Amino acid sequence: MIDEQNLKGTVVMLHPEMWEAHADKEGVIGEIVKADLARDDFYVKYGEGTESRLHSADALMILRESDDIYEYLQNHSVDISPYDFKDLKTIALLVDRGTAKQIRTAMELVQKNENIRGASVSPLDKIIGLQQNKGLDR
Repeated sequence: MIDEQNLKGTVVMLHPEMWEAHADKEGVIGEIVKADLARDDFYVKYGEGTESRLHSADALMILRESDDIYEYLQNHSVDISPYDFKDLKTIALLVDRGTAKQIRTAMELVQKNENIRGASVSPLDKIIGLQQNKGLDR
């Protein structure tokens, strides 16, 4: 089970439905600086010199485990383009390495290629078990 301490420092991507309203100001890839699971409050910083922003878990996307991505590749290799296959394999390798810089690089690949998002990221609320009927942002 993921707790507040384990979430601190996690690289996340803002849900794509929110990019238009948010990305022009601060970007869409950030890092959780504070989490309160009980209240579904996640403070995310989107770069140096920016204020942290409050989101609920359903507004944030997190990278899947590399094993899940490899399984997807194995089961769908015929269905995806070579370019998408390469990006997914690169993401899985970066997730395996696990440094903050490599995780951010993996998330940047996900941001650039919408074809692979479903296979490479999951909503944070599903990962931590917070299924709620809230909006995407506060």
